[in-house]
Amino acid sequence: MNKKLLFTILFLSVLGGKAFSQAYIPMLNNSSWNIVSTNFGGSSNLIINPGTDVVIGSYTYKKFFDPTTNSDTYLREDVATKKVYRNIGGVDRILYDFSLQVSNTITLGNGSTYTVISITNIPVNGGTRRKFFLDNGFFSENWIEGVGSSQHPLRPSYEMPSDPYIYLTCSAQNGVNIYNHNLANGQPTATDCTMLNVDELSFKSHDIQYAPNPFTTELYITAPSDFKNATIKVFNAIGQLVRELTNVNGNTVTVRRDNLNSGIYFVQIQESGKIMATNKIILAN
Repeated sequence: MNKKLLFTILFLSVLGGKAFSQAYIPMLNNSSWNIVSTNFGGSSNLIINPGTDVVIGSYTYKKFFDPTTNSDTYLREDVATKKVYRNIGGVDRILYDFSLQVSNTITLGNGSTYTVISITNIPVNGGTRRKFFLDNGFFSENWIEGVGSSQHPLRPSYEMPSDPYIYLTCSAQNGVNIYNHNLANGQPTATDCTMLNVDELSFKSHDIQYAPNPFTTELYITAPSDFKNATIKVFNAIGQLVRELTNVNGNTVTVRRDNLNSGIYFVQIQESGKIMATNKIILAN
């Protein structure tokens, strides 16, 4: 085997290893969504709050209340196989399969076989997510890894009505905004997603100061009134918890860099189990 061919094989092997070693981003990770229902009479924002655990048979599901149908929906996720199932009448049906590759086929709950036409990266807050476009010649599905469908996270597109038109505007995990409709669709102004992650009870989130931001060694969070047994959580750009401070009191708290890498992070402040504020911070080199 000549050296040029050997180099090419080794290069492709390394490249392929990097491509397939990308960590899967789970969808049901304390997730919430904001969807808009719109028709000629106007539009309304509908919130899907984080699910609660419910055991059905041998599996634990997340029970979500679907405001578009005024009913409960039960989902479970098999992280190892990258699949999300919806329980209907005691039977699991595939809702999402994020292990699929381009040109793969899958039969969904309507009995129709779909083909994966493309898998692309779309922008989200703090990075990108994989978007799957599936089509069966009549209907299509747009799936976003870690988010769900771009139309409704709990229901497949073939179940969606033509009127009202329903679409996803925002998603969050652990109170951190992830998917943003305008950002994902290349628009210059981001969709307002604050309805998902702020429950301002004892102070207004915009009155909290985060300085310096960007920071290199220490970040000081200062509120106009004292924190009371608050919890400060720091999430990385893909929503993973990387730092947690508990029993925080007083009006100033220090978050130290320690072993965190440079990049974008999100700070979430909780009191009495309520999310009081969330803010993006930047850790510089």
